[in-house]
Amino acid sequence: MPDSLIGKKIGEFVIEERLGQGAMATVYKAFETSINRHVALKVIKLDETQQEEFRQRFAREAEVIAKLEHIHILPIYAYGINEEIAYLAMRWLRGGSLSEMLKRGNIPLEQTAHIFQQVAQGLAFAHSKGIIHRDLKPSNIMLDDAGNAYLTDFGLAKLTEQSGEITRSGTIVGTPAYMSPEQLRGEPLDHRSDLYSLGVILYNMVAGRLPFDTSTSDLVSIIYQHLEKPPTPPREFNPNTPPAVEEVVLKALQKDRKDRFNSAIEMSRALNLAVGLPAGSSTNLHPVKPVQFNNPEQRTLLLSSRFRNHPWVLPLIGLGLAIVVLVAALLIYQNNNAFQQATYATQTALAVPPPKTVATILTGKSAMAGEIVPTKDQIEAAAKNIGPTGFVAYIACNQDSEFHAGMARELSDIAKSYNMEYKLYDSQTDSYREVTLFEKARAEGAGAMIVCPLDYKLLTASVKSAVTAHIPVVLQANDVPDSGGVMVGGDDHLLGLEPGRFAGKIVRDEMGGQAQVIILDYPDRADIVSRANGLEDGLKEFAPNATVIGRYLGATREFGKASVEKLIKDGVKFNMILSINDAGSFGAIDAMAEAGIDPSSVVIVSIDAEALAREYIRRGYFIRGSVESSRVQLAEAMMDATVQLLNGSTIAESIIVPPKQIITKETLEQDSTETPTPAA
Repeated sequence: MPDSLIGKKIGEFVIEERLGQGAMATVYKAFETSINRHVALKVIKLDETQQEEFRQRFAREAEVIAKLEHIHILPIYAYGINEEIAYLAMRWLRGGSLSEMLKRGNIPLEQTAHIFQQVAQGLAFAHSKGIIHRDLKPSNIMLDDAGNAYLTDFGLAKLTEQSGEITRSGTIVGTPAYMSPEQLRGEPLDHRSDLYSLGVILYNMVAGRLPFDTSTSDLVSIIYQHLEKPPTPPREFNPNTPPAVEEVVLKALQKDRKDRFNSAIEMSRALNLAVGLPAGSSTNLHPVKPVQFNNPEQRTLLLSSRFRNHPWVLPLIGLGLAIVVLVAALLIYQNNNAFQQATYATQTALAVPPPKTVATILTGKSAMAGEIVPTKDQIEAAAKNIGPTGFVAYIACNQDSEFHAGMARELSDIAKSYNMEYKLYDSQTDSYREVTLFEKARAEGAGAMIVCPLDYKLLTASVKSAVTAHIPVVLQANDVPDSGGVMVGGDDHLLGLEPGRFAGKIVRDEMGGQAQVIILDYPDRADIVSRANGLEDGLKEFAPNATVIGRYLGATREFGKASVEKLIKDGVKFNMILSINDAGSFGAIDAMAEAGIDPSSVVIVSIDAEALAREYIRRGYFIRGSVESSRVQLAEAMMDATVQLLNGSTIAESIIVPPKQIITKETLEQDSTETPTPAA
């Protein structure tokens, strides 16, 4: 049947073809004319029977998705609604859905674990924001053309801190074949309901079918089986299922939520171990003892690590890597079949050709981000010079915060638009892991490197080796002298100065000029220390009598929480926190909330203005202001610098991305009154 919307324009999107049809919405491939890209457009046709309740629910869906900035959650680009049509524009993925993959046959265990780990990471991030998906199923897991997984359709999600339900009381939402017993009973839900649904999905991937008989259309029968019947062990349908994998599946499908896994990450790690892979990433970093800086010279704080007290380890790591590569090469030459995978990686690394012309980096010179935007010819030359098997590697600081996860996604999208392959490597805020990942990316054939350096001293040898081999390196920093690469960042002192001044005015105007202040810092990076200096200088400019108790480890949610927990335990009194980013602020809030501290008794001023920070600012919950992130501009500048290096251009050593405005309750209210409702 012809589709009347094909060829029509909705907002900025021209509909080209229908991709799928659901009970509530139709998904189309559409072209966004303003920025020349394809999107997946989810369209819901409205009729007179759909009341205002639906409109509010739709707006809430868009708002919920907008808060979920993670590399494995499908991002929403835009949304709109009018009397006839509601739409959501999302990233278009060419790989289809997990549901379609399952229809094509069995999925190998290692691929299952790979997909599952990515889904678990995205889901764990949503759970950390207080959001339950409530409708996890294979059709809501999308795949790109490289096989990477993305969670989508949070339309039935619920903010757990809210008392209101998205649906009317007594109405079951979700897909019964994948729903937890407590969801089917209409009980209050927590994140473990999603873990049950993950267990059903994993069962399907392992056994090739669902755990309970759904051949009947009898809904009561399906519900009964989920409530009362134990699932058939997967090995009865797939004899090749390892017992350890079966154990993971059956634990996830326990009727009592207390008997399931505690988190999606824990479940993913258990699956990796059962399959025989490394446990994978964990969001639970080892706690670090907070250290107070008593004077400006005390800028260096060593993070807890078994290597930190042994300075001779890193040189040995470098020497060991070189020896391993040499020995592996000899063994490969002697026995190609035994080391086929290693041979491929080595050949890939050796096959990446250097750029045909080497870029000229103007040492000591700086330029603004807008001055390095490449032309179409330069982009094409860069894609050619990176080689047919090469790619742009992004060595990320972590993927636990909205800023860093969003940065990875922005870089991925830009690389695709430039027709260049892209791979993400997550350092998990571990500077030693970052060195290993840098070398791993080179071995796998990276033709250019973008790095968020955690500790540049540890990376120095690796970066200079890559530059010597004509592999361009762009550093997400602005204070790394003699790196051989290009630095891209803002003026960090200026970035900290404005929120510091904002905090100083609060102390002056609301606290009588007196405050007990702690600063959450990250002393392993000089540019971040400069940002913390800006916070303190701005504070003192307007509140010279404020007392800075000390500087403590922040930068991640875990570090911020550990630092503030220790301060509370030690009886340290404070009523203001200045943080170098929102992630550290969130950890501080976690610690204070657990300690029962009144949100009105402590003021937090921060940097990044993430979605959750904006919500806290709007509600007056601890955070009073946060400087808006220049994340998109930073991602564009880093990729543009990479292109200039690849095509042999002349480029300044330092590229400056200017800071944006500070977000306060007043600016948020002003934006809401000035922004018109999107039209379809």
